[in-house]
Amino acid sequence: MKNRSTANVLWFDELHRSDVDLVGGKSSSLGELTSSTDIPVPYGFATTAHAYRHFMDATGANDKIKELLESIKDYEDSDELHHTCTAIRKVVTDSKMPADLAKTIKEAYTELADKVGQTEPFVAIRSSATAEDLPDASFAGQQDSYLNVRGQDDVVQKVKECYASLFTDRATYYRHKQNFPFEKVALSATVQMMVFSEASGIMFSVNVGTGDDTKVIIDSIWGLGEYIVQGTVTPDDFVVDKETMKIVSKDITQKDIELTRLPGGGVEEQKIPEAKAKQPSLTDEQVIELAGYAKEIEKHYGCYMDMEFALESGRR
Repeated sequence: MKNRSTANVLWFDELHRSDVDLVGGKSSSLGELTSSTDIPVPYGFATTAHAYRHFMDATGANDKIKELLESIKDYEDSDELHHTCTAIRKVVTDSKMPADLAKTIKEAYTELADKVGQTEPFVAIRSSATAEDLPDASFAGQQDSYLNVRGQDDVVQKVKECYASLFTDRATYYRHKQNFPFEKVALSATVQMMVFSEASGIMFSVNVGTGDDTKVIIDSIWGLGEYIVQGTVTPDDFVVDKETMKIVSKDITQKDIELTRLPGGGVEEQKIPEAKAKQPSLTDEQVIELAGYAKEIEKHYGCYMDMEFALESGRR
């Protein structure tokens, strides 16, 4: 049986919501939905906190980072903070991935290809930070994600870049203000089958503005979801009543640009034709289906939830 505490990689169906200390919040939630529900989740695996710490120790990056952080005289000096964080990230990205860890990640990527019946599939690689013993602070949204990545070597490189993003200016400043040592935070990289989104967005099982928990709020845009997270595009807004499962309001915006995948890897911004830009990014039927998933996920977790979704060839 696999020793989970010393494993470098764990698959989604091996993970549960209780595994935040192993793989962070994002990876553990994807694992929970995969292993314990019928919610459709693109399959994948997560590198573990053990893998991150192995990388930091084996490469000597840990000591170099500590030295650089201790050199910061004034965290309120944005120029000094930026200069030091840039140097730290370079330490991480310039370090060679330990051979055993690189081998494990490459083998997992190949196994993922076999599981989904594709050769060198495109994947999304997302950062999932874990922080033990810090219940009153959140590290969510402070690290980087990489979309439309393909090939063993590129996957290994992007895992390293996720590790490096633990030392963005924002994340480093936040940990300092929380008086939280950087050694206590680990980074899991979620390697997940890429969804080539026709539309995507976020949804909430409660109205976060009013506290009304009788409604599901769904915001959506054309293309990949990064533009809704970044605030680049104003999304369509749908409100669904949980009891009747009817749309009670909708606000359709003009969405002039979208982020799309490139066939050979990577993403690019494209202009949306005017006729499509004015159309709803979701049909009423899709909105109702998504609201059903939101209700199911809220019931499973037993608390209000915020969720991300993507629509690919008519599939959620």
